[in-house]
Amino acid sequence: MHVVFHIGGHPDDALLFKGEMLYNDLHWPDVKVVSIVTTAGDAGRIDDWWWAREHGLVESLRAAKPEDFTPAVVTINGRRLRCYRAGSWRCYFLRLPDGNIDGTGFSSTGFQSLPKLRDGVISGLDSLGTPEIPAQHYSSWADVVQTLRAVVSAERQGATNPNPWVNASDHDRSRNPGDHPDHYATGDALRSFLAQDGCNRAWWVSYDTANRPANLSGTALANKRALYYNGYVQLVTRIMGRKPAECDAEWARWGARDYWREETV
Repeated sequence: MHVVFHIGGHPDDALLFKGEMLYNDLHWPDVKVVSIVTTAGDAGRIDDWWWAREHGLVESLRAAKPEDFTPAVVTINGRRLRCYRAGSWRCYFLRLPDGNIDGTGFSSTGFQSLPKLRDGVISGLDSLGTPEIPAQHYSSWADVVQTLRAVVSAERQGATNPNPWVNASDHDRSRNPGDHPDHYATGDALRSFLAQDGCNRAWWVSYDTANRPANLSGTALANKRALYYNGYVQLVTRIMGRKPAECDAEWARWGARDYWREETV
């Protein structure tokens, strides 16, 4: 079985910026799709928002590829992570605190952020904790990188493609300008090891696609929309009791667009 990765800074990133490819990957035979999300995407909120977003992504995968799945707690690089496992897909969540649009974090999580850890502004970072998975402490940027690397390595075991594709937000600020600091930090972490480990990379453009012409239509656009709305938006709406306004607004900005570049081994 081949393996392909979709790695985002927030739960809806792969859906909004590479959703048609994620949809296709979920429907290829003999392909295992592994999603990894670095931050909880909590936006500093203390209600069910981040929990709803996490489950929204899982529901998108399940709706596109209906399979029974099992929630599990796995230990990777000494950190306990939430993982949802189905026959042909996996979804991992590090639940690191959302870094805010300027990278400074939020008061509810002690103004911690992944970009601050990368830049040495803070010496450690704690994930959002729950009774089942208490806050996990990362004592350095290297800890985060090593954890991501270990997840990728574990999911490559037994794969038949020696150079799997990893889809993620582009770390290159000139090609992907004006992006969220969490997106850049996630791309920076992946850039540090993917080529060395023999992975092909498809770096997507995130926020700046709103400034570019729509380039998706027909089946590709319909598939991407179904993945986003029939899974993520539907479940987030159910959990939160109403459809968040940002769901339609974000789709309007980015839904009909997909820009990326490739780097191969």
